[in-house]
Amino acid sequence: MALSTKDVKTGEAGGGLKTITPGQHKLKINSIELKRFSFMEQDQGYYFIMNVETEPIDGFEGFMIDVNDPSKGNYAGKVGQVKANKFFYKNGTTKGGIEINRDTELMKQIKKICLATNKAEWFENADGKYDTIEAMVDGFNTDAPFKDVFLNMTVAGKEYQKANGHIGYDMFLPKLSKGLVAMEAADAKLSKIMPFNEADHWSKYVAEPVAEFGDAGETTPDLSGAPDFEL
Repeated sequence: MALSTKDVKTGEAGGGLKTITPGQHKLKINSIELKRFSFMEQDQGYYFIMNVETEPIDGFEGFMIDVNDPSKGNYAGKVGQVKANKFFYKNGTTKGGIEINRDTELMKQIKKICLATNKAEWFENADGKYDTIEAMVDGFNTDAPFKDVFLNMTVAGKEYQKANGHIGYDMFLPKLSKGLVAMEAADAKLSKIMPFNEADHWSKYVAEPVAEFGDAGETTPDLSGAPDFEL
């Protein structure tokens, strides 16, 4: 039987990952959230997470926007969850004796988004408007001054193995060098974006050697930044 080329797909448009991986991307923020994971105590503060999406990709069918409401359709680009910091934000004192206020540190992240999206007035108008950081985040998502504004973003990440055997990505903005930023307006006239360096910004998963039967201990992967999207 002769070979047919009619149904051969390369996967360039619709196949492959539907989520972003560590790298330098052009992304928009769809929403932000304060999140605690199961391993965290109630007083351990929050991770500040940005739910992001790439520009639309021709021929690409992304994840459903709402699995409970198919009428909302699918994302037009790849998506991901990116922490503003590798670590969570909490009240405390540094080794040098500097007092850290959780809410102030979280508001700094909101301000950075406002500045990067050229919507500083939202942050200015929020002065005295909200009683809690949770209420402020809700208001930020409701007003969505960041909506459909694309940013250049450098995303670092650590790979881990999911329960289904696939590789997941715990993604976060990298530690900065002086004079550089991890996100900026996509049309910034003078770019200060930190270059992506795979050696420094992408920690690859290395499978542990298989122990002899009966001697294998249980290990718990770091799911702190696991996205809510499945492959």
